[in-house]
Formats: sequence, C-alpha cells, structure tokens
Amino acid sequence: MLALNCTFSLIRGALFAPEATWRGYLPEADNWQKTAFLLTGPLIILAAVLGYVLGLLFSGAYVVGFRPTIGMTLLSIVFGAIAAGIVAFIVSTLAGLFGGKRSFALGLAATSLAFVPGYLGQALRWLPWIGGLVFLVLFIYALVLLWRIIPLYLEVPAGRRVGHYILTLIATVVVMVLIGLLLRPVIGPEMSGLGDYADVQFPDGDTSGVGGVMGGAIRQAERLAAAEEDRYAPPANGKLEENQVKEYVRVMIRARDISAENAERLQALAERADRNERMSLSDMNEMMRGGTQMMGMNTIELEVVKSGGGNWAEHQWVREALRTAYFQRDTDAVAAHNYQLFKKYEDELAQFIAR
Repeated sequence: MLALNCTFSLIRGALFAPEATWRGYLPEADNWQKTAFLLTGPLIILAAVLGYVLGLLFSGAYVVGFRPTIGMTLLSIVFGAIAAGIVAFIVSTLAGLFGGKRSFALGLAATSLAFVPGYLGQALRWLPWIGGLVFLVLFIYALVLLWRIIPLYLEVPAGRRVGHYILTLIATVVVMVLIGLLLRPVIGPEMSGLGDYADVQFPDGDTSGVGGVMGGAIRQAERLAAAEEDRYAPPANGKLEENQVKEYVRVMIRARDISAENAERLQALAERADRNERMSLSDMNEMMRGGTQMMGMNTIELEVVKSGGGNWAEHQWVREALRTAYFQRDTDAVAAHNYQLFKKYEDELAQFIAR
C-alpha cells in the first residue's frame, strides 16, 4: 500500500508540480529497479488497463467500432516496457556523448517522470471524438517536460542541450520504427505501432514529396548519395580559377547563414520550452527538422552545393587547393597563383579555411 501511495504521489506531482517532484525524487533516481517498480511499471500497466476499459466503454462511438482485447492489452504492456528501456538507454547514452551523465538509472527516471502526461494521453485517446486531440496535446507537453528535466537529471551542458535533445528524438523514432518493422510480421501492424503507415509506397522511388522530419532526412540522404557520385578532374596545371573561388565563397557564406538561422530558431524554441510556454506539434517538428541538418558536419554545405547544381567533388578540391595555397604561398608558380586568389578574397575566406 505504501508503494502504491508513493506511485500515485509521483504521478500526481509529475502532472501538477513537475519540477518540485523531479527534485524531490532525484536523490532516489540512481536505482533503476526502484524507478521501474515504483513508477515506470505502474505507469505502463495503468495506461494499458485504463485504455482497455475506455476502449470497451467507448468503442461503439467510433465508425469502425474497434474494440481492444485482453491480448492486445497484455502485448501493449510488454512493448511499453521495452520502449521505456530503449528510450532511457538512448537518452542516457547520448547524454554521455554530449558531456552529461551516462546513467541508465537517471535516464529511466527522467523519461518516466517526463512522460507521465504521455501515458495518460495514451489511455485517454480512446475517448470518442476528442481522444486523439487530448493524446496529441499531452504528448507534446511530455516532450516539453523531457526537454526541461534532462539538464537536471543528466546534466547535459547548456550549449549542447539542443543537439542532445534533437538527436535523442531522431534516434528514438528510427529505433522504434525499425523494431516495429521487425515485429510487424509477427504481431500485425496495429500492435507494432506502424499501422497503415508501414504499407506506404513511394511511386517510382520518388521520396522528394515526403514532408516533415523523415522527408528532410530522406532528402539529405538523396543529396549525399548524389554527391558521392560526383567526379572532378582538376586542371593539369593545378591552378584555381577566380570563378571557382567566388563560388566557394558564396556557398560557404550561404551555409554559414543557414546554420545561424537554424541555431536562432532552435534557441528560440528552447527558450520557449524553458519558460513553459505552450509548444505545438509544428514546433517539435521544427526542432527535429533542424536536427536532421545537424547530423553531419558538411550537411548544410553539401545541400547548398547540390541544390544549386554544383559539383561536390570540385567544391572539395577548391577548398583543399585554397588551404594548400595558404600554407605554401609562393613555393612554386601554382602555389603563388592560387595564393594570389586567396589574398584577393582573404576577408571572406579567413573564417572558412582552417589555418
């Protein structure tokens, strides 16, 4: 009875006084078994059982009239436990990579506390007509709480919070989709979490029209694949042309500006979350889309080159030729020629050529 009282106290606190509840539980959060027994497990079971009851009560209000079964409910509990462990592992592992604490126990406590509204929304989605909207609102709120609890529990440095958070969301989505695809032949699309989306086909392999986060990631993958096919034969004399240097400068300035714009948007969203302002689904989507542009060092630079019809191999050669010219200067006629071009555009090139 005492454990049950503690569970309901944590759930109530996580919903109505989250930060005080987080700080109060933090001294006990380094024991993952306790968190699993006291909070994570009960949350998963309560959400599944409440969803089952509401599904039985209100399934007749839907056009399809779909009713949950005991088997589905039991499977949802099992998969809920698996998902909770995966998310905690991803959050904590990436926290370590981003300069925070790499602790599965703290990751499980943080994600379980943050996603209390999400578990509630999972159960309430069975409500007729408004269930989907309620689930969406509570899920977004849970994502905001996750953003706020990570620095407290996993101590990710302020300058790396955005990157850690975005990569966590992307990695979680990718892993859960892969697991869903693996499980789908065994348990069916509904229980795998993919539903009809697993049957989506792209005509003639064209993915350019896919929106949102996955569309952005796919587009970047397509551009990267196209860039890998680029070939460039440098001139026999090894000399740069002025138009090549000018184009290199244009690309680098545009890539820098895009990076700055993305950083400003992400920082603004992060500050809104810190102030506990309401976040929409489009806001979270914007954060994840921004994250897809940060998944590689040269991703934005590559996109600027390829979207303008440029040659990525030539772009890389120009960069190396300019860098070599800076270090070699006038050791020979080629270096002297290229260094003169470097000097002409030195003010713009200084920030882009490693010295």
